[in-house]
Amino acid sequence: MNRHDLLAKLRTYPFDALIIGGGIVGAGIARDGAMRGLKVALIEQQDFASGASSKTSKLIHGGLRYLEHGRFRLVRESLRERHVLRTIAPALVHPRSILLPVYAGNARSAWQIRLGLSLYDLLAGRHNLRRHRMLSASRALALEPGLRAEGLRAAGLFADCQMDDARLCLANILQAVSFGAVCCNYVRLRGFLKGSQRLCGGVGEDAFTGETMEIQAQVVINATGPWSDRLRELSEADAAPRLAPTKGIHVILPHLMREAVFAEARRDRRMLFILPWGDASIVGTTETPVTEPLETLRATANEVDYLLEETNRIIPGRRLGAHDIIATYAGARPLLAFAGSSTQASREHRIEIDRWGLVSVLGGKYTTYRRIAQDAVDVVMRRLRWRGDRCLTDHVSLLDTIQPVVAERWQRMTRDLDPDLLARLLTRYGAGAFHVLSLIEQDRALAAQACPHHEAILAELLYAARHELACTVTDVLARRTHIAFSPCQGLDLLSPLTTMLQQHLPVPVPSLAHQVEAYHRFLAHSLAFRAGGATATPARI
Repeated sequence: MNRHDLLAKLRTYPFDALIIGGGIVGAGIARDGAMRGLKVALIEQQDFASGASSKTSKLIHGGLRYLEHGRFRLVRESLRERHVLRTIAPALVHPRSILLPVYAGNARSAWQIRLGLSLYDLLAGRHNLRRHRMLSASRALALEPGLRAEGLRAAGLFADCQMDDARLCLANILQAVSFGAVCCNYVRLRGFLKGSQRLCGGVGEDAFTGETMEIQAQVVINATGPWSDRLRELSEADAAPRLAPTKGIHVILPHLMREAVFAEARRDRRMLFILPWGDASIVGTTETPVTEPLETLRATANEVDYLLEETNRIIPGRRLGAHDIIATYAGARPLLAFAGSSTQASREHRIEIDRWGLVSVLGGKYTTYRRIAQDAVDVVMRRLRWRGDRCLTDHVSLLDTIQPVVAERWQRMTRDLDPDLLARLLTRYGAGAFHVLSLIEQDRALAAQACPHHEAILAELLYAARHELACTVTDVLARRTHIAFSPCQGLDLLSPLTTMLQQHLPVPVPSLAHQVEAYHRFLAHSLAFRAGGATATPARI
C-alpha cells in the first residue's frame, strides 16, 4: 500500500477513529485499534516519528532513576513493557549491559546504588534480563579501561534495552496499515468537524499539494505528544494547559566505549548516558524548560558544552571538543504539568475527554507506549459501545516472517548473497527482506553499499520509498536509515537518491531541488550550536 492509495481512502472512507499524530503513541493506537477491528485513520503533519519519537536516548528501560522519587508502579509497568517489546520486536529492542560507576563525592554512594539495582531486579521479577552485579574499581576498569580511574570506588553492572526509536514507530504504522488502518504522513490538521455537540472528524491538508479533505470519524484522538495542549485549544479555545514539556538534547560522537555507561554528572548530579550506537556513540541527556517553539528546538552551545565537559570527565583520555561532534538533536518530553524540579515530574500518562469528545492522550514515556495505546483504545471502544476483540498487541510480532509459499524463490534469491548481509536484512525487515531482495534480483547494482560510512545498501533506500511510506530525502536518510548521522551525512548520496525517488515514488513530492535544500537545512539544524545558535551551512555535494 503506497501513500497515494492511502490518501484516496482517507478522502472517501468514514472511520470509527481518527488519530492525530504519527509519533509512537499515535502509531501504537493505530495498530491496537486496527487489530481490534476498528476502522482507523491516522494523519501526521510531517513524517512518522519526525518529532519527539526520534529524539530519544534510544532506550527501552524501566527508569532506574525514578526509584529515587518513589515511582515504583511506573518502574514496574515499564519493566513489564520492556519485556513485551523484547518479545514482539527482538530485532528492534535488544538487551544492553550498562555500567554505573560510583566515584568519591557522588551524591549516590555504592550502597545506595546496590540497593537501587536490587530493587530494580525485584520489580522486574520474572521479566528481568539478568541480575545486577557490583564490581570493584579494578574490575570495572578491566571491563571498560577508558573510564576515569581517579576516585573510582565501585560500579554497578545491570541491563536494560536499546532500540531504534524511529523504526519501532514505523513498524507499528506499517502493521497498522496491514490490518486495514489508513495512515498518512504529510497531512496537516486544519480544523475539526463538529456536529450535534461533538467532534465528527477533521479537515486535513496534503502538505505536498495543498489539497484539503474532510475525514469523517466517530471519535477523534489527540496523540500529538508535546503538542497536545495546542490541539486541545483547537477543540476548546479555553482549554487549560495540562503539559509542561521539557527539552532534552543528545550529541552523537565517534565511538567512545565498548560498554554503555550511566554516570552522575558533577555539575548538577544528573545521570547521563554514554551509549554505543552502531559505529558512533550517543551522549545525553539534558533537561531544561522549553522556551522556544517546539518545532525549532535545537541544541545550544551551552548545552553541548555541558555534555562534552561531563563526557571528558568520565572518559578523560579522549579530550573531546565540538569538532568531534557528528550531529546533535533536541526533543521535548510531554510531561504532565508539575511543581518543583522536572527530574521529579511524573512520566505517567493521563487520558482526558473534553466536552466535544476529543480524546487526548497526555504525558507518558516511550517505553510504555504500547500500554498507553491499549488504554486509549479501551476508552474509544467504550465510547463507541464496541464489543471488539481484546488487546493482542503484547502477543503479535511486529515483524512478519517469510511464508513457506515463497520459500523456493527465497532460496534462489539468496543463493549468491553475502550471509552477513542476508542476516542483517532479515533482522531489520523480517518478511520485508523478501521485497528488498526482489529489488536486487531485478537490478544487481542495488546490492551495492549506499555509502562507505554506513552498512545500508541501495536496495534498502528504494525499499524505503516503495514500501515504507518515505516521501523525501530526509525521510530516507534520517529515519528509515541513519545515514544522515554518519560522518559523511549521506551528502554523496543525494544525487542518486533523488533520481531514484523521482523514478519510483507514485505521488507528488516537492521538487528535487527543494528536497535537497530541506535536507541541508536538517543537517544544519543539528550543528547550529557551532554558530552560537545561528544556522551553520553543511558542506555541499
